[in-house]
Amino acid sequence: MALPVSPQRHPPVLGAARIAAVVAVVAAAGWFLGARWMGPVAPDGALEANGTLEAVEATVSTQVLARVAQVLVNEGDAVVSDQPLVVLDSAIPELQRKLAPPAEQQLLSLQLEQYTLRSPRDGRVLRRAVEPGEVAVPGAGLLTVADSSRLELTVYVLQRDLGRVQAGAPVAVRAEALPGVGFGGTVTAIAEKAEFTPRNTQTPKDRLGLVFAVKVALSATDPRLKPGMSVTVRF
Repeated sequence: MALPVSPQRHPPVLGAARIAAVVAVVAAAGWFLGARWMGPVAPDGALEANGTLEAVEATVSTQVLARVAQVLVNEGDAVVSDQPLVVLDSAIPELQRKLAPPAEQQLLSLQLEQYTLRSPRDGRVLRRAVEPGEVAVPGAGLLTVADSSRLELTVYVLQRDLGRVQAGAPVAVRAEALPGVGFGGTVTAIAEKAEFTPRNTQTPKDRLGLVFAVKVALSATDPRLKPGMSVTVRF
């Protein structure tokens, strides 16, 4: 008597459409990681990295603890260097100066200048984080002034390529919106610590995957360049 034969089970076969979808996802992920962190590969082997232009910003803060009496600007206002921006309540130090002996009045007058906060540069008020009546704490940012005529950007360089980047070295900058036009820049700073660190960095191969932030400042002002533009830096 013949024994029944169990049907053979075969592993499921992926359809062509599903295989194509998986390949597309893997390829897209590889393109994204390569473009975002490693930058495009130059035909001549030069190191390139991508970034976005940003206006140079300065934070306005106080050195004294005082109540805010007036805020003289709003977000979006154009300002010039040394323009008064915030006035702090100086009633108490004013009284102290009047009651002080003549030898101390000059020193107290200099201290009173700290109760008027001025713009550190020409530019535009990007952020306002203070209102009249609030207490200004030393070191806390009250206003941010951005100088759109001075542009900089941050790019990320793999650890394996970090030896090809030096602070103070000139770089070439190309804007995506201005094909065929080149601009000059300078490496102003290289981060001392890696970012986007993988969980396991025990092997040399993994450690080479770390990236370091590199800050670049443009050498000259060009009205065609605007904050937010995508650019490529060539080291």
